[in-house]
Amino acid sequence: MRTRRLVLGLGLVATAIACELGHLSLPLVETLDRYLYDTRLRLQPAKPNSRVLIVDIDERSLKEQGRWPWSRETLGKMVQTIGREGGARAIGFDMVFAEPHATQDPVLMRSLIGSPVALGYYFSSELGAVSTGMLPSPVWPASVLAERRLSVTSWNGYGANVVPLARVARAAGFFNPVVDRDGVVRSLPLLAEYKGQLYESLAVATLRIYFGNAPLTLRAEGLHADSLGFGPAGEQARIPISEGTTALVPFQGRGGAAASRFRYVSATDVLEGRVEPRVFRDRIVLIGTSAPGLTDLRATPVSEVYPGVEIHASLIAGALEGTIRTRPVEAPLFSAAAIAVVGGIAAFAMAGAGVVGIAAVTLLGLSTLLGWNAIAYASLGWVIPLASGVLALVAVAALNLVAGYVTEGRSRRAVIGLFGQYVAPQLVERMAHDPDNYPLESQNKELTILFADIRGFTRMAESMDPQQLRDYLNRFLTAMTEVIHAYNGTVDKYIGDAVMAFWGAPVDDAKHADHAVAAALAMQREVERLNREFEGLGWPRLVVGIGINTGVVRVGDMGSKLRRAYTVIGDAVNLASRLEGLSKKYELPIVIGDATRRAVRGIALQFVAQSEVHGRSEPVGVWQPVAVDPDAYAPPASLESRSPDAPSTTMREPVA
Repeated sequence: MRTRRLVLGLGLVATAIACELGHLSLPLVETLDRYLYDTRLRLQPAKPNSRVLIVDIDERSLKEQGRWPWSRETLGKMVQTIGREGGARAIGFDMVFAEPHATQDPVLMRSLIGSPVALGYYFSSELGAVSTGMLPSPVWPASVLAERRLSVTSWNGYGANVVPLARVARAAGFFNPVVDRDGVVRSLPLLAEYKGQLYESLAVATLRIYFGNAPLTLRAEGLHADSLGFGPAGEQARIPISEGTTALVPFQGRGGAAASRFRYVSATDVLEGRVEPRVFRDRIVLIGTSAPGLTDLRATPVSEVYPGVEIHASLIAGALEGTIRTRPVEAPLFSAAAIAVVGGIAAFAMAGAGVVGIAAVTLLGLSTLLGWNAIAYASLGWVIPLASGVLALVAVAALNLVAGYVTEGRSRRAVIGLFGQYVAPQLVERMAHDPDNYPLESQNKELTILFADIRGFTRMAESMDPQQLRDYLNRFLTAMTEVIHAYNGTVDKYIGDAVMAFWGAPVDDAKHADHAVAAALAMQREVERLNREFEGLGWPRLVVGIGINTGVVRVGDMGSKLRRAYTVIGDAVNLASRLEGLSKKYELPIVIGDATRRAVRGIALQFVAQSEVHGRSEPVGVWQPVAVDPDAYAPPASLESRSPDAPSTTMREPVA
């Protein structure tokens, strides 16, 4: 069963590795990975950022300035206030001017000339998408990324700004987000490919303006070789590149004017002069909207309703602060390696462990995975998938717990069913808690065997009523069985008026010979007690002969296909029966063989004779216990507090 548990456990680990390497897709794994990543972001404390400011076209602005779209004279006035009067270092428009207005465009053009403005636009992936407006100049040919084996999203069309505005704007960038399968935005593309050329995003274009039209560079960073830098050597800022040439947005706070790390300024306050222009000085200003009717609210890890403009602001702030983390292309390999090591070791360890062991291995494995993942996140800035490893460990633990419970339950039932009729109830209970240590298969083992028989029982049966005889025999067998159990013995069988028992199995007992002889003495004392009862009932007096022998026998579950029993067979068993017969010849209550005499350590024995035994060519030595104080032979200590193998403290040393 252990091998089966190990194979199944390793199979679960292999499944988790296949998920990480992309050979198998399990929605539960993806959902849990997203949840764990989102939880980290929600727990991230929000630190105010003073370098990025958002001019918000909010509900109040629409109420005071009129419905959207506003005139381009109005937007030109806003650019004048923010750029020329306020001294902003970079202005990004999270919107596109796709429709020409012959009378209004010149006014906005004059405001854009000389202003640090990056206009927004969008790409389209629809089949047969129509392209409108004018794209900005590309930053690189697409072959630059191909040389570094970086993937990038390709687009079929675009909706860009009208030509007059596009020509005078300092820069332009696309504002397409990356929407995951669950509809949540967690990253933004940095570059996009269109007809073999690469174009920059709005956040990248705005940052380049902020750094004085700094050139873009691809640079190596530690173990992960790709990041987008600003300046000749990328020394001014950098954005770590994740898979698909995207960047993970370092969200902080809940977003929106009331819960943002950025300062929000209402657009209408800018237009109406209710804001001092100096608040824009040397800042990056993003112009966007939080008004629900303008459909630029997105679901993000930190909020289900998050202004799109603040997503770009968060990425820009992360680049300035150096807080953008990356999901490297090699992330699945790192995760698969961790699962293989931790999961493989756990599968081996759990296959043979109990409940406590499985729980300990699971906690240790989870701590290892979580610890390594936390170090990679905090120190290296890597976002490594975690769900597959966690689920694999939990699944392996559950498998072993269930398999262990079923197997242990089956073994426990087998132990109780087999041994319940042979040994003491408290011993059966202990065996049932650890059934693997008490095999049912037969084996060779040194035991001490006892036969106890009522002398003259045939004559009693002729003179007693059948019901009286039944009660007489039941009382005798019950009393003998209780004594045998008290001394950790195993009742093999009842043979008419005789009892057969043995010591040393199924529970190991290093002092099985001492316990058997002590039990025989106690059985004779119990016979005297019964005789006092029987005398009052007018029943015949009990006379019991006991024979004891020690030797190697075959013990275990034996029998036919129709009926089986836990029993012993062997020459030592036959000799024990013969010794019980000699007790009548020598008129002794207890007769002990040579082998038992050699095995006994705590009871004094006396030689009786060398006696011929039927079926044996050599005579055997016959011994008897020395008469001693009966209280010296108390039963072994409680099974709950002491192993039957422990030395007895109540046995006297042999007398000379």
